[in-house]
Amino acid sequence: MNNHYDVIIVGGGHNGLTAAGYLGKTGLKTLVLEKREMVGGACVTEEIHPGYQISTTSYVVSLLQSKIINDLQLKAHGYETLPIESSLKICGDNFLFLTGDETNDRREMLRYSSKDYDAMIKFDAMVQKYGMVLRNQMLREPPQLGADFTDLISIARLGWDIRKLSSELRHRLIQMLTSSAYDLIERWFDSAMIKNMYAAACFSGGFASLRQPGSAIPFFHLAIGELDGKLGAWGAVKGGMGAITKAMASFAQSQGVEIRTSAGVKKILIDQGKTIGVQLENGDIINGRCVMANTDPKRTFLKLIDQDQLDSEFVKDIQQIRMGSGSLKLNLALNGMPNIKFQDSLQKELWQKSLISIFTDIEGLEANFFAAAQGKLPDKPCLEIAIPSALDDSLAPSGHHVMGIVAKYYPFQLAGGQSWDNIKDDVTEQIVDYIAQVMPNLKDLIVKQMMISPLDYEREYGLTEGDIFHGRHDIDQLFSMRPHPRAAQYRTPVKNLYLCGSGSHPGGGVSGAPGHNAARRVIADLK
Repeated sequence: MNNHYDVIIVGGGHNGLTAAGYLGKTGLKTLVLEKREMVGGACVTEEIHPGYQISTTSYVVSLLQSKIINDLQLKAHGYETLPIESSLKICGDNFLFLTGDETNDRREMLRYSSKDYDAMIKFDAMVQKYGMVLRNQMLREPPQLGADFTDLISIARLGWDIRKLSSELRHRLIQMLTSSAYDLIERWFDSAMIKNMYAAACFSGGFASLRQPGSAIPFFHLAIGELDGKLGAWGAVKGGMGAITKAMASFAQSQGVEIRTSAGVKKILIDQGKTIGVQLENGDIINGRCVMANTDPKRTFLKLIDQDQLDSEFVKDIQQIRMGSGSLKLNLALNGMPNIKFQDSLQKELWQKSLISIFTDIEGLEANFFAAAQGKLPDKPCLEIAIPSALDDSLAPSGHHVMGIVAKYYPFQLAGGQSWDNIKDDVTEQIVDYIAQVMPNLKDLIVKQMMISPLDYEREYGLTEGDIFHGRHDIDQLFSMRPHPRAAQYRTPVKNLYLCGSGSHPGGGVSGAPGHNAARRVIADLK
């Protein structure tokens, strides 16, 4: 077995596999090491009951970059998207069923406001224009704060993209970056239902009070994606999200990349300030010219590296990175399709294929956040629900279904000395009871249920403090400061150690961009 590589990648999630594909294309001898028994990290499809397959963690696709899809020939290796064309928004006894059809959507919103449909169109178009600016930065290395000539060019490109916006749009961009989501929503919308809908959309992408400055940043996350060229679109993946990482792994292996599963890394080895390889949990030593860490920054610098190899001030800064997305995932195997209390007013074939959001009002969302910040559980969680088997019948037996539920906010650290291992069943029951207020026959359909708690995210999927983004998307933890000014260009203070995960620019979500950018940096340095 080969024991010396050009590049060793720690972690076989989608960013690590993206990097591996590019490295393999250039002929660099590359090894991917994955702790779990399958590649994919948090982008996997798993069987939760015989015959029932589901995307156990990440569940929809939009951010995956078209350049990466084309460069790594993912479609030829089995990647196929299934567009999600409608959304069902539920707040108490009120609902909105949006399909993208102007006649339908205007009629739906007129039930709550005569103004908000036009406001929604204008607001979404504005955010899409900002999305174009940000989309252009995703596959670029962020500039250093102490800029050299190359960094000045990068800054100039960003400045030029912003300069192309009108003065009003630049004004609104600064507002969106620095003001609160609450103030922004109050400025734009009229009815309580529409305000609650936008608040919930922003709420589900962050972990902050809606009245906190900078809390509107998650709106950008909704705007930078695309699906088969359609901006802002979302979709499922045939075969589940694991089909993405299977395609990435297949391409990488076709380029000579070696992938080992059940191969957890215990330590990144450093000698005289230079990275020389890794030690596996079984004690094996593997040597490499460089190491790329697809692990989050806290795990990388505080657990995988001996602290005496790092500057103490750098360590203090890494320790202060704010973590926690407040997420848990509940996956259900069902022996039929749930009923929904609004179904007489809905198009059956469409709502079942929708992204379904269940949320409370703004004050309830705020109470949810402050409860989580104190280690307490929410009374009325914010839920994002998908029934992917309605789009892809290969995921469950005929007439049966799988349902994925992302629930927010649930704290990693529980108050009162409680343990997630002890309360998982109770929390699962609470969430199912809550959904049953909208889907009354849900409990009767459940064949199997699988809860992934914030602790499970850390323990099973390697996400420190259960943070699905490898660090919160706060303004001071983005771009040239993600995860630290001395590591924002994928190089780190340790020679020949690089970052390639979501803790680096441009951040979390299934985009592949950090892996792409880090691979370019490594190729430039090694070649």
